[in-house]
Amino acid sequence: MANNVSRVVIAVFDGLRPDRISQALTPNLHGFLAGGLWYREARSVFPSMTRVATTSFATGSHPSQHGIVNNAFFHPAIEGGEPLDTSRAAHIRSANAWHDGAFVEAEGLGCVLAAAGKRLAVVHSGSAGSAWLLNHRAREHGHWTFSINGRDHSDTPEAVDQAVERFGALPAGPSPKLDQATYATRVLTELVLPEVQPDVAVIWYSEPDTSYHFHEIGSQQSAAATAHVDACFGRVLHAVRASAQADETMLIVMSDHGQIATTSAFDLVAALRARGFEAGHRDEARTEVLVTPGATAGITLKSGDPVLLQSLGAALMEMPQTGMLFCRAGEDGEPVIDGAFDRALVGADHSRAPDIYWVGRSCEKADQHGLAGSGIYTTGVNVPVGGGMHGGLNPYEMNTLLAFAGAGIAAAHVNDHANLTDIVPTVLAALGIDRPASMTGLPLDAVFGKQAPESRETRHEAGAGEFRQYLVRAADSGRQGIPLRGGRI
Repeated sequence: MANNVSRVVIAVFDGLRPDRISQALTPNLHGFLAGGLWYREARSVFPSMTRVATTSFATGSHPSQHGIVNNAFFHPAIEGGEPLDTSRAAHIRSANAWHDGAFVEAEGLGCVLAAAGKRLAVVHSGSAGSAWLLNHRAREHGHWTFSINGRDHSDTPEAVDQAVERFGALPAGPSPKLDQATYATRVLTELVLPEVQPDVAVIWYSEPDTSYHFHEIGSQQSAAATAHVDACFGRVLHAVRASAQADETMLIVMSDHGQIATTSAFDLVAALRARGFEAGHRDEARTEVLVTPGATAGITLKSGDPVLLQSLGAALMEMPQTGMLFCRAGEDGEPVIDGAFDRALVGADHSRAPDIYWVGRSCEKADQHGLAGSGIYTTGVNVPVGGGMHGGLNPYEMNTLLAFAGAGIAAAHVNDHANLTDIVPTVLAALGIDRPASMTGLPLDAVFGKQAPESRETRHEAGAGEFRQYLVRAADSGRQGIPLRGGRI
């Protein structure tokens, strides 16, 4: 049972699949899971993209509340016809200015801590956008966010200046991003924990996600990157356990999503054009259907015409590459497209969301390295065929790492359906802080020595013609439905 918690340290391993943790490859994480409270059935959110997951974690809410609906989506703040790229600091700043500082529409962990007189520090070795989304009002609250991308990519450049003065020039280079992980670890263990002394500290490793993408999930490069960030985590563990606050520190390890291997790249735009739709990846005069690429693609009809949207959905259902379709609801509360699921079923019903989420077809078939999970993604993504991808509802994309230790937490392996949105509410409860109404996640009972409410799985099916799809969600008496898995039947 968590008690006397005065500090929380969270280590995030972007994209790490729980089934890649072993004594041989990741001895530090393996030992942590053996001695901690491990949620084996933890799940990401939909779409299972990094910046969507980042914001869902940080705000304890789904895209329907916070408004970050995809890694990239079309937004009026971005000129020139391209979609808003949430990895880019310039795009994030433009969107935040457009919304008068309220681009993220839900309160984040940093906001709640600041109101309680506490501080959040972030050390991030991935994209500038992800670092910003972890604490979207860091400057306003006098918090500390370090981005490996440099002072021009951070709203608290003084944090970058401090690190560079202490540890030297920022590392840069292609994947695997080993030097970046090492540098970030030093920033956390030698600067943030002993000197900045935040109440909550987050370190976000961009590996093994980057290596999974570009070198295949089961490759030697990915294994080396995974082993490297595990060794970095070993140094974090040592720093926490050697500190004066060791007995009062809750330590959390997590990932934001998993990955599956790609089997082929599908030109969705060309397929739509072949069926008579003026589709494109840019908002240009002739384009009537806007498409953002990925394992889950966002599709928006500029006219919003429900009749034309129905025709678009029917065309997508005829494509064998289509795995699942989610769309907006009409005035009658039913999906505009017959046979599609309502976006609200997966917590993605927001005014910024695309009219359609197209999910590439996937299965649990093993990849070339014998790892379960493989699927289709669209062209327009800088990932080679065979590399890893995520974004959909394959169980190996959705299953995440989540475990707690320290501060009196008992060791156990549980199958409760924990969600990314539950982590921050749990942190706040451990610190004795009430969560805001915008947080749809709930504190995890097992962390506090309680029995979790009985959870049940519900299966939903939809389709039209020969197209059939299913979605499995989990829910209990106090929680909205958590998407667990789904696909084409």
